[in-house]
Amino acid sequence: MFTIDNYISSALDIVDEDSTVTGYNVDGNVKTVTITKNLRHDLLCPLCGSKLHSRGKFIRHPKNQVLQDGYVLKINAIGRKWECSSETCSYNCRDQFEFIPSRKQVTNIIIIMILIALKDIRLTCRQVAAQFRVSDTFVHQTFLQYVNLKRKPLTEYLCIDEVYLNISPTCKYALVIMDFLTGEPLDIIESRRQSVTEPYFLSIPKEEREKVKFLCCDMYDPYVNYAPKYFPNAVVITDSFHVLQWLLRLIKRYINDVKKRYQERDRKLLQEKNHDSNRDFQTSADSKEVYLLKNGQWVILKNRSGWKYMEARYNRRMDMVMDTYAWEREVLKLDKNFKAIRDLKDLYESFNEQFVNDLDGAADRLDTLIEIYSQSSFQIFREFAALLKSHRETIVNSFVYVKDIKNEDILRRLSNGILESFNNIPSAYRTQSHGVDCFEFSRNRILWHMWDDAKISLVPRTKEEIHREGKKRGPYKK
Repeated sequence: MFTIDNYISSALDIVDEDSTVTGYNVDGNVKTVTITKNLRHDLLCPLCGSKLHSRGKFIRHPKNQVLQDGYVLKINAIGRKWECSSETCSYNCRDQFEFIPSRKQVTNIIIIMILIALKDIRLTCRQVAAQFRVSDTFVHQTFLQYVNLKRKPLTEYLCIDEVYLNISPTCKYALVIMDFLTGEPLDIIESRRQSVTEPYFLSIPKEEREKVKFLCCDMYDPYVNYAPKYFPNAVVITDSFHVLQWLLRLIKRYINDVKKRYQERDRKLLQEKNHDSNRDFQTSADSKEVYLLKNGQWVILKNRSGWKYMEARYNRRMDMVMDTYAWEREVLKLDKNFKAIRDLKDLYESFNEQFVNDLDGAADRLDTLIEIYSQSSFQIFREFAALLKSHRETIVNSFVYVKDIKNEDILRRLSNGILESFNNIPSAYRTQSHGVDCFEFSRNRILWHMWDDAKISLVPRTKEEIHREGKKRGPYKK
C-alpha cells in the first residue's frame, strides 16, 4: 500500500531498517519530514566489546532540493549519541544515516539531482549551485567524484577532428573521436599533439584497433598518418566538406580583393570630393559595387542547385527592382573573371554529388578535373589541382556510402559532417565555462551531456583522488 512514509523512504534511499519516518507536515510551500533512528539496545563498543549507552539525541538538517511541485523539502534527521559504558574506554560515536553521506550536509537525492542538472551543458556550476543552495565548489567536486567516464570501444567507422577548447596553453585543441554511424563521441583527448595522441592510441589493444575499417578526417597530415601507424586495416577518407571549403576560401579571398579595389576607388573619390568642397569627411556610404560584393557573394560561392528564388522587390540601396537573377546579373558584372571562376567551381561541386559507391568512376572524373584545373589561367585552380593530386586516393575513398543504422534504405556518405555539427556543443560549453581550466572536468561534462547511457560511479572518488595543484600565486603587494 502506498503511503507518504514509504514514498519518502524510497526517494531518500533509506534502505536500513533502523530508520523510520516519524513525522510529516506541510506549512505553506514547505514540506517537513522527520526521520528518526530506532532505539537499539544491542550496540557494542568496537574497541573493548562493552555495551554502548545513549548520551541523548541530536538533530541534523541536511540541505535539500526544491521539489518539482514547487515545494521545499525540509528534513529533520534525529539520531542518538553513544558512548562506551567501560570507565577505561573513551570511545563515542553518533548514529549514521544511509541517505546522508559522511561529513556532508546534503542527502543522496540532492547529489543525484545535481548530476542530472549538469546533463544540461548550458548550465554552469554556479547556476546549479544556486538552484540547490550549495556552493559551486561542492557542485564541481561532486561531479568529479561521481562522474569518471571511460572511453567507449572503437568502431568500424571513425571520425577524427580537433575542437577548440582553449582550457590551457597546452590544451587549446582537443581531439575528438566519434562513431560515424551513431554520431556518438567515443572519447575526447586532451591535445592533438603527437606526444599525447601516440601513447593514447598505442595503449588501446591492437586487436581493437585492427577492427577499424574507415577513418574520416580532414587533410591534416598527422590525422592521415593515423591509419598506417595505429589502424592498419583502415581506409583513410578525406572529408569532402573540407576539400570544398579549401577551394571556397581561395575564391572568397579573390572576391575580397575585388571589393578592396572598389573600396580604394571610393576612397579616392571621397578625397577628391572633400578637396573640391573643402570638407573633411572620413567615410561615406558603400557604393553599389561594394554593397553587392558584401551581400551577394552567394551568387559565386553557393551551389546554384541550392538557390531559393527571391521574388522581385524594390531594393532601395540599388535603386532598382531585384530578384534572384537580378542579383546574379549585377554581381557577375563587377569582375570579368567571376563567371569563369564560378563555372570552374561548379565542376567540382557537381563531381562531389555523383558516383555513389562508384570509386572507379570517381577516380576517372577526378583525374579529368585535375587536368582541367592544372591548365587553368587562374592561380586559384592551379593550386587546387595540386591539392587534389596530393590527396587523390583519400578523396576517391570519400565516395563510399554505408547504410544508415536506423533506416537501411538510406545510404549515407562517409564524412566528418556529423562531427562538425558536434563542435557546436564544446563551443557552447567554452562560452559559458568562465574560468574552468580542468580538462578532466570539461571532458567528462561534455561526454556526460552526450552519452544517454553514461553511468554514475558506484564508489565515488575521494577528494584526494580528484585534487590537483592549482595555479601558483604571484607575489603579494600592498
